[in-house]
Amino acid sequence: DGIIFYLYTGSDGQQHGLVVSKTETTAQWQSTASLVNANRTEDGSYNTGVMTNSPAKTWVTALGAGWYLPSVDELGLLWHNRYHVNKTARSIGSTLLSSIASYWSSTEYSATSAFNFDFYYGLASNGGKASTYSVRGVRAF
Repeated sequence: DGIIFYLYTGSDGQQHGLVVSKTETTAQWQSTASLVNANRTEDGSYNTGVMTNSPAKTWVTALGAGWYLPSVDELGLLWHNRYHVNKTARSIGSTLLSSIASYWSSTEYSATSAFNFDFYYGLASNGGKASTYSVRGVRAF
């Protein structure tokens, strides 16, 4: 139900990884700004769990169990592996990652802004939570 974009061997000796959804949307991070302490740069699942009043969270969690809005660091991994993701997406008829869009992360910057990742420049910045950016779901295994 997604495309693997990152694999690693855990301390348990097993393979683990991250999967990105095959589709995307655009949404606000939060409709009414408030600080929710979604401040983990590496843990999108935690961040998504504490997000409130969020159209982005609503879309991602509607994908099914285990899906969440990626953290800013997880989006960095996705950006670095976009070549392989887009090759796979094209071959299975899924939505390609944009080369020019900014994607919302689940990592909060302040009460009024959160981090997004610019897929044109390959860097993180912050944007107003009421702004509309691209949204892609991630899940871990």
